[in-house]
Amino acid sequence: MAVGSLLFMVVLAIVHHPLMVSDKQDPATVQRVQQQEQRLALEMTRLQLEFEKRNEEERPGPRQSLGPNQSQREEGATGATALREVAEQGPNDMAWDRWHYGALAIILLIICMPSLELESSYDSSSEDASSEEEEDDAKAAPRGSCTWHPNFPDREALEHFYEQHLQGVSKDLASTCEFVAGLVNNLLEVCRVLTYETFLPQLENCIGVASTFEGWCPHRDPKAYRVLVPLLPPKGHSFCLEMENAEGTLEKHGHILVELECTCKRERLLGDVLCLLHHSEEDLSDNKQGPFRVHLLCTSSHLDVGKTILWFHSLVGKAWALLAHNYSFQLTAQPSASSCKLRLAFESGKALSIEIILGVQRGDSQVFLASHGAETGHPSSTVWLETFAVQEMLFFQMVSRYAPQDSCHLKCLQILIHLKECRLPTLENRILTTYHFKTVLMHLLLLLPRSEWGPEQLAQRLQDILLYLCHGLEEKLLYHFLIGNSTLSSQIPVLKAFLNAKPLNLFQHLALEPAAHAQATSEFLEMMEQVRALLPQRSKTGCGPQHRAAHYAVGLIA
Repeated sequence: MAVGSLLFMVVLAIVHHPLMVSDKQDPATVQRVQQQEQRLALEMTRLQLEFEKRNEEERPGPRQSLGPNQSQREEGATGATALREVAEQGPNDMAWDRWHYGALAIILLIICMPSLELESSYDSSSEDASSEEEEDDAKAAPRGSCTWHPNFPDREALEHFYEQHLQGVSKDLASTCEFVAGLVNNLLEVCRVLTYETFLPQLENCIGVASTFEGWCPHRDPKAYRVLVPLLPPKGHSFCLEMENAEGTLEKHGHILVELECTCKRERLLGDVLCLLHHSEEDLSDNKQGPFRVHLLCTSSHLDVGKTILWFHSLVGKAWALLAHNYSFQLTAQPSASSCKLRLAFESGKALSIEIILGVQRGDSQVFLASHGAETGHPSSTVWLETFAVQEMLFFQMVSRYAPQDSCHLKCLQILIHLKECRLPTLENRILTTYHFKTVLMHLLLLLPRSEWGPEQLAQRLQDILLYLCHGLEEKLLYHFLIGNSTLSSQIPVLKAFLNAKPLNLFQHLALEPAAHAQATSEFLEMMEQVRALLPQRSKTGCGPQHRAAHYAVGLIA
């Protein structure tokens, strides 16, 4: 009987013994292993963020006494439930799966490859020691204090970093933005005088957009202060926006058709304009308005981006020649095919750049077809890009009016963008852009009540932003803030076509391109390392065992 059992074990070992193969791996296998490693690291990061947030919420700390209205705190906790759904899964299922697969792996290794037992065994002493250290820290902390997980910086560490790198940036930018808007409007006022008796587009006052005017730019000297100048059709003309739809979704570009309108009634009553629709070319050629018609800026009756920008460049140059004596700096135009870029050189040696974008408003909303970037990716020069920059700026202005004093929402975004642009290696084609972080913040500003954005909750809200983005990367899902979002406030004018549209997934390309998703995951993990680097030196020592356990899990499953 013993001999029979021995023979059975020998046959079983021979049958199940792995074939000897080369140590070299083909590129496809290496790529799959790397992608699996990134997915596991992303999952580990998300679970750590949820664990840290849950621990902080369960402790009776100062957060419960931050305000007299406890119902607002409960409302905030309810609003953030979507961020913690995955964290509600208890550790029992995970523990059972871990021991189940571990036992199966040990049995197979004993039967097939006894010589590799020591190399494949998992020493959990480091993880146990880390857990014991966390329990000791929790016991040592006084009851009622807010003790943070050692892998994430607390408010004190974040405030220290902000004071070192970003203190005073917002105030300096606010005063500069006011100066920029005043200067551009002065130029536009002269431009309107120069084009008053022409059939050329009319220029409205500028609207400040982008990070500098929204208040979260992390740089003291930004590359450019961006403003948008709305264009109105000339007298006797109208602009018809031709949006290109694809498969029932809103396209991000369109064309601007210039059409003639009858102005005979105005010609009879006021006599300040000729009706281009009902006058002959001979009549127009004798009038000084004739040579200055909008068709000079068109290609096939559509407003041309390049021609319009060239005309505006020339117009600004003439306006500056009349205003230069009022200022003590030099203004020069920079070459650009889709915007008017101006460089201001002061006597002190300081320089400042302004980028003026031209746009045509879409209906009664604050959505524009803009010239910026319209020359890239499209063979036609009559393509104008759709932009929500004005609506997003208005949203940030509304939040700032109603948010608590010294609200932390702009500070959170400043810290993250500073780490992304100043600490991470510079790459030309990054997948995770500044706009993704900004979109996450705007979603959370609607999700959480205003009382949850006080200055004392900086660390919690920074965690929420990273957790939201991490969850979006796992599901390859991040919706556009304005398209298909029915919860927007009535104070932000949004066309019904956008509110009723199908939500636009900004991460759709990640589901179609595994390589892009892998790169985005890698960039997020790099960002997490930069955030953890803000911890004081004494707190970083607790990260080692957990990282070793994570690397083991990655290698085991891969």
